Amino acid sequence: MALTLLPCAVVAESAAATPPRSPKASDLSDNNLLGGLSLSSSRGPVTIHAKELEFDYGAQTLTYRGGVMVTQGDLTVRSDRLRVLLKDEGEGQRVREVVAEGQVQIGMGDRSATGGRAVFNQQAQTVTLSEGAVLREGPNEVTGDRVIVYLDERRSVVEGGGAPVRAVLFPPDNSEKVVEDPSPKQASSDNAK
Repeated sequence: MALTLLPCAVVAESAAATPPRSPKASDLSDNNLLGGLSLSSSRGPVTIHAKELEFDYGAQTLTYRGGVMVTQGDLTVRSDRLRVLLKDEGEGQRVREVVAEGQVQIGMGDRSATGGRAVFNQQAQTVTLSEGAVLREGPNEVTGDRVIVYLDERRSVVEGGGAPVRAVLFPPDNSEKVVEDPSPKQASSDNAK
């Protein structure tokens, strides 16, 4: 079910926003960072803070400008400008596409993504981060000119543009595993043999 955004229901504030709540570990294990902004009501309400909001009734476009911050559950998107393109559907309007531009930062727990532009296409079920895309999860990092996430297919493509794609991946730290000594019963029964 797509999120319904009516002009009277959109929140726009120029005051500083309250930081989002910290995510639970269970929230992070099953969610893809760029797919986390599902634009569906299943993740809770979408709150948008900005210095300015313009609603173009003819073009059915909401444009937020200046220190834009979007939160939905444990996901936060920040940008200089955010455009929400709507389409008429039945009794209301539904989100067709969301475009974040200028210093785009997407965060959820220890996962983050940055770039110059992000496009969340509801109909195609894709998220495209471009203009120097950088994805991070803990110490791991993947960079490319553009990242396309196919939400329905649960797959991503990183494109380098004119430069190669770069990935820095750290293996899990297994140094914390402790080898237990055999119990006294096992040791004495092994010696008896």
